[in-house]
Amino acid sequence: MIFIGNRYEITDRPVYIEENKLYNAYDSEKKIDVKIKIIENNRYISIDFIPNLIDESIIIDDLRSPHILRILDVGVHRTVDNLLYYIVYENFRGVSLTTLNKGAYLHMDALIRIATQTVKALQAYYNLGKKHGSLRPDNILVNERYEIKIADFGITEANKGTNIRCSGNLKYLSPSQLSIDFTDIKSDLYCLGVILYESVFKKFPFNDAHTEKQLIKAIDKGVIWSKINTSGMNKDFVEIIKRLLERNDNLCYKNYNEVLLSLSHFMYKTSKIDIEAIRAEENQPHLESVLHKTGHVSPDDFYKTRQMYLSDIQKELENKSIDDMKIVKNGHTDKKSKKKKNGKKTSLIIIVLILIIMMVLPFINMFL
Repeated sequence: MIFIGNRYEITDRPVYIEENKLYNAYDSEKKIDVKIKIIENNRYISIDFIPNLIDESIIIDDLRSPHILRILDVGVHRTVDNLLYYIVYENFRGVSLTTLNKGAYLHMDALIRIATQTVKALQAYYNLGKKHGSLRPDNILVNERYEIKIADFGITEANKGTNIRCSGNLKYLSPSQLSIDFTDIKSDLYCLGVILYESVFKKFPFNDAHTEKQLIKAIDKGVIWSKINTSGMNKDFVEIIKRLLERNDNLCYKNYNEVLLSLSHFMYKTSKIDIEAIRAEENQPHLESVLHKTGHVSPDDFYKTRQMYLSDIQKELENKSIDDMKIVKNGHTDKKSKKKKNGKKTSLIIIVLILIIMMVLPFINMFL
């Protein structure tokens, strides 16, 4: 068992503790599940970091944003070799956006919901004159309904506006943070662009950059969009990402309202498409059900695709109905034909019998 601060047991059972990673933990004092993060002291962290972070946690708690993970406790954990800081958060049942990005591609509705909630959280904090400054996909927790909560609010502010540059933060730093350790609204907007880029294209926009100098050089060149395959992607959403990553003041987003407006326009523009897609999906049942209903689907068609259009099903059902009607109709016709044939046969027998009787009757009278 790994205990932090003689109180919090990390329940994920890791072989070793990774810095700047959210872990599931158990608060042995309050007997509740929590999230915990460990940060190793470094030269970028100010002396009054912990007292400032306590103040920030109170501000965040008063903010009551549904998309911000509340800080429950902060403290110092000393080992033989290191001085560690720990931050305890409320528990939230979800997985990190990093984990989601490692799986299947997120559908557009999920991306829009995650992006919109992230912007609203950043805007709520910015309305207090504060910036996140440490945004990364590991800190964005997403549940099964694509509701999110974001950690690390208050950390950069508690460090006097300078990113603490712990493990994993480097590649998500904005140009101003990399060059002059300055955090502003553009830092968070730029970082959101990087995160959405990763979610859409499954890769970091500057894969070849690993050091600060390499990152600054790559960012100065910008994303080479001509080398990126955007076929099949929604171009309007890609345009939003481009503006978030844009460094030109005349082309980039200047505030969160502009981003929310773009996302709202995108949702409105695609709402009809989404409805049609849902209806189309409803009208395209699996071939198993078609096979069950009609019996007219060939095995070749079954293996070519898993779905069939409603019009095809209707056609098959209509054909089946016509066939059934023909069978029924033919059955009635056959019965009538049989009745007619039987009637003719009976009449013929009666006539033959009458003729025989008429021929035999004179001979009978002679004997009488």
